[in-house]
Amino acid sequence: MSKRWIIEPPWEGSAEAAARWGVSPLVAQLLFNRGLGELSEAESFLAPRLKDLYPPARLPGAQDAARIIAEAVRGGRRVVIYGDYDVDGITGVAILWRVLTCAGANVDFYVPDRIQEGYGLHPEAVRGLAEAGAELIVTVDCGVTG
Repeated sequence: MSKRWIIEPPWEGSAEAAARWGVSPLVAQLLFNRGLGELSEAESFLAPRLKDLYPPARLPGAQDAARIIAEAVRGGRRVVIYGDYDVDGITGVAILWRVLTCAGANVDFYVPDRIQEGYGLHPEAVRGLAEAGAELIVTVDCGVTG
């Protein structure tokens, strides 16, 4: 499968924005490419505050997921965090493992072998985890959409 890169044309305002935002012209261009061409948008991205975060309750399925995880923790069920092997996947696994451990969960994690299994959620791995006693599998950074 080949991927197509779409590179935005240079932004004429990148030098001015860079000076205004206190970043390099390249960073200003990258912010513009991400749709952050306004000062307030760039500032929120570069120096985020808790009040600027997207409300988690507005994420589709987030409240149901939180309820299911909380019930599993309270019930002492074995929870396995299934994460990707890249930096954000490992970080997500570590943070969620820490939170669930602090909450008293019976928790473990699984990170697929990059060479043998590749990227994403694999049915064989899920079957193996279930056979090993996982009662709830929570995915982190596995490319799951929907």
